[in-house]
Amino acid sequence: MATANTFTDAAYRLCGMLSPTTNENEYGLEALNNMLSLWGADFLVPVVTRESKALTIGTSEYTIGAGGDLDTVRPMRIENAYLKDSDGYSYPLKEMSADEYNDITLKTQEGRPTKYYFIPDETLSKIIFNFEPDAAYTLYFESWKNFTEFAALTTTVTLPNEYKEAIISNLAIILGEENSIDLPKSVYARADASLSLISRLVAITRIPPKAKFEFTGGQRYNITTDE
Repeated sequence: MATANTFTDAAYRLCGMLSPTTNENEYGLEALNNMLSLWGADFLVPVVTRESKALTIGTSEYTIGAGGDLDTVRPMRIENAYLKDSDGYSYPLKEMSADEYNDITLKTQEGRPTKYYFIPDETLSKIIFNFEPDAAYTLYFESWKNFTEFAALTTTVTLPNEYKEAIISNLAIILGEENSIDLPKSVYARADASLSLISRLVAITRIPPKAKFEFTGGQRYNITTDE
């Protein structure tokens, strides 16, 4: 299990700085958090979280995040969502685009939801269903969430081994630039190769986007569902 200091010390060593000062360590922590937040925005997160939420009959919109209807870490993306009824039967949900949701004429119609519209707002994400639930369903879904920031240099984190090299070498580049240090080309090569590996590994788990075509009459056709 690594700490934030594990990564900052290793990155500084690549820069030839064996004894960083207190101020340098504080900047290293800030740079580490900024870098990981940026990676998370590009969905380079190591895990996908599985969660559930009991829905309320007649309520089609829910907030997700700290203090929301589902009080958890704010998700940036939702996928593999389905409903389960009180008898244990499961029903898959399809994701809607903004246009699809806006095209729903009556948004207060009751029924079993078959689609959802996800809005990753700044503080609380929202999930809105195409029908107001007509029964006590439970929503199950997988969500992508950004890295949790290191609160201090001593904060611990558990990451897959392949992330460690990418974090250290890419952080070294950031710290080297901050301190006007020319790093060996090998560090840049390691940073690029390790981050590319993570990108490929994450891409394997992603669902390909659905392709849609607009015809002259305004009708959409989805080649993945024949709809």
